[in-house]
Amino acid sequence: MESPRVRFEFLAFVLLCVAHSACAVGGESFGEPPPPAFPLAPEEAVDAPIVEPVSFGSALPPPLSTPVTHGIVYDKGWTLRPFNPETHPYELTIGFHNQFRYTGFAADEPSVQTASGQTMITPNRNDFDVNRGRLIFSGYAIDPLMEFYANIDYNTVTEQQIQILMAWIKHPFSPAFRLAYGLGKVPGTWEWQESARFTLGAERSLATTFFRPSMTAGIWIEGEPIEGVHYHALVGNGFNTATLNVSEVDTNFAVSGMTWWELLGDFGPGFSDLEQHESPVVRVGHAFTHSKQDSDPSGEPGPEQTSIRLSDGTRLVQPGALAPGTTVNQFDLSLYAVHAGVKQNGLSVSGEYFFRWLNNLEATGPLPETSIFDHGFFAQAGYFPIPKSLEVFGRGSAVFGPYGDGSELGGGVNWYINQRRDWRLTADLARVNQSPAQQDRTGFTAGASGLLFRLQIWTYF
Repeated sequence: MESPRVRFEFLAFVLLCVAHSACAVGGESFGEPPPPAFPLAPEEAVDAPIVEPVSFGSALPPPLSTPVTHGIVYDKGWTLRPFNPETHPYELTIGFHNQFRYTGFAADEPSVQTASGQTMITPNRNDFDVNRGRLIFSGYAIDPLMEFYANIDYNTVTEQQIQILMAWIKHPFSPAFRLAYGLGKVPGTWEWQESARFTLGAERSLATTFFRPSMTAGIWIEGEPIEGVHYHALVGNGFNTATLNVSEVDTNFAVSGMTWWELLGDFGPGFSDLEQHESPVVRVGHAFTHSKQDSDPSGEPGPEQTSIRLSDGTRLVQPGALAPGTTVNQFDLSLYAVHAGVKQNGLSVSGEYFFRWLNNLEATGPLPETSIFDHGFFAQAGYFPIPKSLEVFGRGSAVFGPYGDGSELGGGVNWYINQRRDWRLTADLARVNQSPAQQDRTGFTAGASGLLFRLQIWTYF
């Protein structure tokens, strides 16, 4: 039978532990100074407090020493930041993005005939979706020159509703030269290079959706070697290989590069002049991308090639697209784009022109031609009648090619709810004519004509 003395000693031990815990957490209750506020200044980090539990005899485990090395701050995301990066070079920021949208599309016809005589279904839309959701981890590890970035995408508009969208390691050696490798964007056009959070309307234009490249694994460099002059150059697996595995890509690398000049000062993110520049700021630039697309070992079109379409919306590698009974299975793609933009006092004007060449076409049978040239543009303008809060905008874009022309013309309104970019409500309405582009995320359906309405809210923190 347990003696009263043993029970008393055990109770005293428990009370002493509780008292020590209260002392460690809220030291002022026992006459001790409070713990330092976060974050500590770098010079204080060397003497960061060490919490040591009191020993109650040799029967207890040895005390643990826990140095306080990091503090939590908010810096474009919740950031775990070291007090002294030299002794503890590890930083982590966690961010969250969410684009929730209603899409309504009233098609003129339930189906259309393509230039090759094939039928394309053009359905109506009436749905709510999470078009883009992002859980982002970024920071540096081992050394401040070892930055990392991982973007996990969730959505309700693609077959892969959860996937790694982008991920890389970057070495920022200097503002003039940063080296990165991993999964990232092919920098083929301006509107594509900009984040989808910073489009003027609810989405990128029809023309950008048609011409732009996508993601790939590769290596790239970027920087600002001269004040206002920027570059971004990449060598990667292909024009659009983000969701492909190693057995689905060919042996040809894609190359892509963009340069631009912000000749009157920092242009800022995106296309809207939320910053209300008192003096005009201007951006001009261009980009070039080349990708050789080979067939798979069996002679069939490769998976990457399915994203390339003709100007009437038909997939280039669809059987019979260029000639009856014939399937294109190999070609070279070259894309050149030139862009310009200006912002001042809440007014913004921007645009981009695209030129695309599909050369050295090969197929399972004879073709009427071995090259195809398409071109197009987008042009847009926005203005803040209520500075930093309410913006009205208009946009038009078009694609021209030998198999037909397509276009969009529309406008809308942006409401920056807290006068910042991180919380924005957008509504836009566009007339779409014979869309050559297809992407559920953007709302464009290949071959379709009709009215497209989008109402969305962007939130990111």
